[in-house]
Amino acid sequence: MHLPPRLVLQALVWGTIILGGLVTGLILLGAIIQFRRDRQNRYRIARYQAWEPALTDYLFCEEGQPRPFPEVPERDKDIFQIFLSRYHATLAGQEAEALRELYLALGVHHSLPKRLKHRVASVRAQAAMEIEAFRIAECLGEVVPLLNDPVPYVTHLAAKALTHSGDLAYARPVLDWVLGEERYQRERLLRVLEGFGPELLPWLEEHLEPPEAAPKPWILFALLAGSHRHRESEHRLLELLDVPLVDIQASALKALAALADPLTYPRVEPLARHEAWPLRAQAAKALGLIGGPDAIPILIQMTSDPVYEVRRNAAQGMADLGHAGTSALTWLAEDPTADPFARDIAQERLEWADERGHQ
Repeated sequence: MHLPPRLVLQALVWGTIILGGLVTGLILLGAIIQFRRDRQNRYRIARYQAWEPALTDYLFCEEGQPRPFPEVPERDKDIFQIFLSRYHATLAGQEAEALRELYLALGVHHSLPKRLKHRVASVRAQAAMEIEAFRIAECLGEVVPLLNDPVPYVTHLAAKALTHSGDLAYARPVLDWVLGEERYQRERLLRVLEGFGPELLPWLEEHLEPPEAAPKPWILFALLAGSHRHRESEHRLLELLDVPLVDIQASALKALAALADPLTYPRVEPLARHEAWPLRAQAAKALGLIGGPDAIPILIQMTSDPVYEVRRNAAQGMADLGHAGTSALTWLAEDPTADPFARDIAQERLEWADERGHQ
């Protein structure tokens, strides 16, 4: 069936008009949305500029003087609470406490439970951030469900709110959340767990299952002990060296290297000959820090290891020892009878040390 040319032409004309109207409508709608956003941003910036000098006067007035702050209109409270949250990270002591009092005086903290369940992720995130910044302890229990939030940055802020409270009653849910993340993410999330402070380590020792039954939490324990330089955990780290699981042993070696206690050298040295190369690599890194110049003979042997990471760590361990280590590397690089792998890695580390002024 063929339509008359006149009808085809009319259809094309009306189709073009309708399409043009739709495009024009979309452009106008976009322009209106952008205009509103620009107006909101200009208003927000103007409010911030007005509040900044008033906040300075409020926080840093002379001792004994009143600390007046202009009354915040109801319509500006949403902006003001975000303004305070951002400033809180730059303050401590008396000023931080004064900022908290100003926040509580707004009364917006009463809406936190509702905002923690808001459908918009940014609102949930802001609520979690305020609970962390202003230490709203009564809302911490309602933060825990956000550890299962579908939006990653909301869960991250929720975990920070719980850990920075220092309340170990929330250690288990946060630990479970960290362990539920991908393995490559866990070391990054150690910074969140560190918010509990060194008191978390005794708690972990008391509450965790044996490492043979549940190795993952003990790997985090070892990494936390190293990051905190927690010497009270050294005895447990030495026990973890006897657990026949490579990941646990490697994490314990990493922590012992951070503690750098020379008395642990006899326990670390045998692992330099372990059949698992990740353990040899961690042992090479630890031996220079723990043993000092006395570790040079075994580190020289390890520069002939068939695995590059082990050779690199052994050579780096010597480079970090200063003159004694670089002298050993120089001798190794110039010895024509030495293993070719050992000569190559020694030369590479010497060039690295020279570039950084370590010689």
